[in-house]
Amino acid sequence: MKKIMALTVVVLATTIPGRVAGQGPRGFPPDWDDRVPFIGGVWYLNGDWDSPCKVIQRRPDGRALFINENGSRAWGTIRGDRVWIPKWTDGRRKGLRGRIRGDRIIWPGGSYWSR
Repeated sequence: MKKIMALTVVVLATTIPGRVAGQGPRGFPPDWDDRVPFIGGVWYLNGDWDSPCKVIQRRPDGRALFINENGSRAWGTIRGDRVWIPKWTDGRRKGLRGRIRGDRIIWPGGSYWSR
């Protein structure tokens, strides 16, 4: 009976997806939070390779540096499927909100960053 239970635990531990020791969700650093997706890297405004943008995300707390296609930089936050950049505006209200949809960040007015 003990052998069967031990075998069951080993099988379940190796087949159930989850965190591996020393890793965070999906292989990110150990202290990375599931509520903060990793979106760091180069993005392109409306898919245009001549308009690169960048997200520098080195910390698991959701803070990131956003650099737009003009080189303007601003700190923002990432949480779940949302991005918030307080110093940028969409022209109607203070702060710029975006939605993460797969390999796109959708901005108000229909523009987007893609990778």
